[in-house]
Amino acid sequence: MTIHLRTWGDLACFTRPEMKVERVSYPVITPSAARGLLEAILYKPQFRWRIRRIAVKRPVRFLAFRRNEVKSRLSPRNPVPLLADEDRTQRNTLALRDVEYVIEASMHLTPLAGLPRRKPADDEDYGDDTPVKYLAMFQRRAEKGQCFAQPCFGCREFPAHFELADEAAMRVPLEINRDTDLGLMLYDVFHLDVLKDQPPGKIQKPQPRVTFFKAALKDGVVTVPEWNEVKSQLGGAQ
Repeated sequence: MTIHLRTWGDLACFTRPEMKVERVSYPVITPSAARGLLEAILYKPQFRWRIRRIAVKRPVRFLAFRRNEVKSRLSPRNPVPLLADEDRTQRNTLALRDVEYVIEASMHLTPLAGLPRRKPADDEDYGDDTPVKYLAMFQRRAEKGQCFAQPCFGCREFPAHFELADEAAMRVPLEINRDTDLGLMLYDVFHLDVLKDQPPGKIQKPQPRVTFFKAALKDGVVTVPEWNEVKSQLGGAQ
């Protein structure tokens, strides 16, 4: 059971993790960024998103510019005021312009599915925890433009617009982008085995653990492998 979501925007930056100072974007949206976009529309601990395919609907075009950023982060535990004038720095950004994607994803239940809620249930939490239920919730929210947070393309200042689509939207004209080997691309920033192997009950929070996969753009579509396939491609080292 899959969903299709069309999303587009003026700018995007899916920063390569090997670039520690300057922001240099991957040529297409990463699976982790696509997952974050879907979670901005609907997130429940009873399921997780699994990105299957990403259709690149517009030509890949880059745009270079400089912008001001702050070097520090505010801590929620110790909210000391941050003075931007004293902590500001200029950094180069190589971003994408005029992007449009169609994300194909499926829902997979976690060990929390079917367990009693630890907090009072909202109006959408009644009934059995099934992919059909959460799929209907996602479709209803996407049709109304509802989201928990504004979806974005890598950075908060690059908002992403969205609407429901169907499988036909995955077709991309051959002249848009030629087939390209994209090399190693960021797969996710969490160790996904934590979500699968732990016993039922309170889910242990996944630890940050960067993983990559061999990505390729073929017929305008990036096919995202299963997690087990990613581990086998990298020899299980990740």
